[in-house]
Amino acid sequence: MLEIFRRNLFINSVLLLPYIFIVRLSTLIHPVAFNIGKDANVLQKMIFVNVANPLIQNIIANILIFLQALIINHIFIRHKLSKEITLFAGLFYVIFVSLIKDNNMLSNVLIANTFIILALNYLLQTYKIPQATAYIFNSGFLIGVASIYYSPYFAFLLFGVVALLQLRSFKIVEKIQFFTGAITPYFLLFTYRYWYDIPFVELNFIKDIFFRLPVLKTDSLLVFYVSVIILFLILIFSLINYGSFTAKKIIQTQKKIDIIYWHLLFCLISYFIFSSENVSHMVTLAIPLSILFGISVSDTKHKVLYELLHILLISLIFISGFNLINF
Repeated sequence: MLEIFRRNLFINSVLLLPYIFIVRLSTLIHPVAFNIGKDANVLQKMIFVNVANPLIQNIIANILIFLQALIINHIFIRHKLSKEITLFAGLFYVIFVSLIKDNNMLSNVLIANTFIILALNYLLQTYKIPQATAYIFNSGFLIGVASIYYSPYFAFLLFGVVALLQLRSFKIVEKIQFFTGAITPYFLLFTYRYWYDIPFVELNFIKDIFFRLPVLKTDSLLVFYVSVIILFLILIFSLINYGSFTAKKIIQTQKKIDIIYWHLLFCLISYFIFSSENVSHMVTLAIPLSILFGISVSDTKHKVLYELLHILLISLIFISGFNLINF
């Protein structure tokens, strides 16, 4: 099945949509709605109050994942991160987002991923562009929007600075442009609240910041722990294969792969700094891991091995989604 997505053809990109609906079939048969808390902000309420039906939420989630996968494939192909041009990065994004059952819903973090992926795309496009004002402002703006939906993404403002320092001579004026973009969503949010006479108490990330150790679940089914272990092993695999991912690639590509590793690092940093659910935060890892694993699958000569791994991951998603194992 992987070979279908090896070639970058329009029809193959379109096939990602039915692939998503098949892989996430359990979300349509047994849909679960995402319930926002009392402290939800205006943007969060705008979506979840108007779209409360569980089935509609999950259909929207599947379409959103499809769009996210297309953008990830665009990043993967445009910046020539692998030796071969494939659609594997988007494919594995779908799998990593769907691997853990508790995340199979339209959630704040899934929505925020859209803006972070777009921000990553703009950041990578700033490389060797003399006038990159629009890209820099847009990247800051999108990270700001993402942090409104999912507060741990506020730490990615520092990621944006690090990425721009790695990719270009990051001048003072450009720093101002970046942070102006990041502040703009909050300014617009406060303007909306002022206009409708709503108190300014929506800075969720301030009350959520604190350092803490991971809390492991002990009441889940076996398939949950298997899925988490596999995701963790893929994380380790991506880290130890840094040399092979960057070997025999031009400096431009090496720097952009470095940015993906920085992205991965900030996914971990934001987890320890901000209050978040252990399981939901794993959705943030899907972005860098899908790109890095996509490089590995695209460049590998062991096609059968990855085909078997793909079948294993799909099987875990179905076993978890339909509760085929009850222990």
